Amino acid sequence: MKLSRQSLIDLRRKLSRGSYQKIRLRLMHKGITFSQQYISNCLNPDYSDYNQIIIEEAIILGEEEAQKLYELNHRIELLNDTI
Repeated sequence: MKLSRQSLIDLRRKLSRGSYQKIRLRLMHKGITFSQQYISNCLNPDYSDYNQIIIEEAIILGEEEAQKLYELNHRIELLNDTI
């Protein structure tokens, strides 16, 4: 599997700090074990260790974090409207 370097750069920017540990734990719950270092390497655009399972889980986590951030911003706007 070959991804563009820019795609991985964009994905990494969308992940919050501590995401590699979260990805590792999420995969462990699915019965898949990878080290945190390997996950980091797979999401590093300077390495060619692309693992589709890890990248897909990172995308899912990024989408969930983006949704939570959107909902928080929306709730803050609603709060500001009531004050």
